[in-house]
Amino acid sequence: MTLNRRNLVWLIPLSLLLTFPVWRLPLAAFLEPRGGFDPHFGNRQQTTHNFTMERVVILQNQDGLKTAEIRAAEAQTSTVPNEFVLSSVDADLFDEEGNLIHVLARVGIYNTETRQLTLRENVRINQVADNQQLFTEELYYFDHNRTIKSPGATRMVGEHLEIKGSSLDYDITTGQYRVGGRVYCIIEGLESP
Repeated sequence: MTLNRRNLVWLIPLSLLLTFPVWRLPLAAFLEPRGGFDPHFGNRQQTTHNFTMERVVILQNQDGLKTAEIRAAEAQTSTVPNEFVLSSVDADLFDEEGNLIHVLARVGIYNTETRQLTLRENVRINQVADNQQLFTEELYYFDHNRTIKSPGATRMVGEHLEIKGSSLDYDITTGQYRVGGRVYCIIEGLESP
């Protein structure tokens, strides 16, 4: 029997097939990944922003006018994108005439995308021009429509008045208040008609 090229082509795959049990284990050991396999490797959550800033100042502007200056002792990133957790918040809000509304709170959350400031724990507002103070535990400031909302119990004290309610809405552009729930109001110095 003579070996020609045609027989040689069939002989190589046949010899590989017959000798497979001999070279299978060394080849498998050579191709095995080193260091083991971690099934959770591809499912890891990458935290892209995880940092803390100290003495933070956030400025807000609309149509070239400064609408708010928010200061905080510390700002930390949170699990929600575009959101910072603030501590010891001290903010100044400005109306169209430049009158100052000074806001203090222990904790705040600022969203850079929606430009919303959420304040919690011992929130105090001092409206300097009208000599009024507002006290509440939770407050929302929306820069896009220039409104302040307090969904919880609020107490507003002025020169000759005191108003208590279960919620409060305030429009900075118009200067109008809306107090919700059972409203308790004391106005001093008014004469009866």
